[in-house]
Amino acid sequence: MTLTSAGLVSKLWSSFTAKGVPNDYSEYESSTFIVDTRYTGWGSKVSVKAPNPKTVTDKQFG
Repeated sequence: MTLTSAGLVSKLWSSFTAKGVPNDYSEYESSTFIVDTRYTGWGSKVSVKAPNPKTVTDKQFG
């Protein structure tokens, strides 16, 4: 995690190894994925709404 001089997050980097993936994605089993997220525009007004419940799941692989 990288912070700005104001103490706000500007970058978040993480990685994970795929385990127990569905058969359709078996070629990714044991692959390492890297997620690099950048944050900008701190102080801007935003609106965050909950997604439609029909478009989300709580199922976990494995």
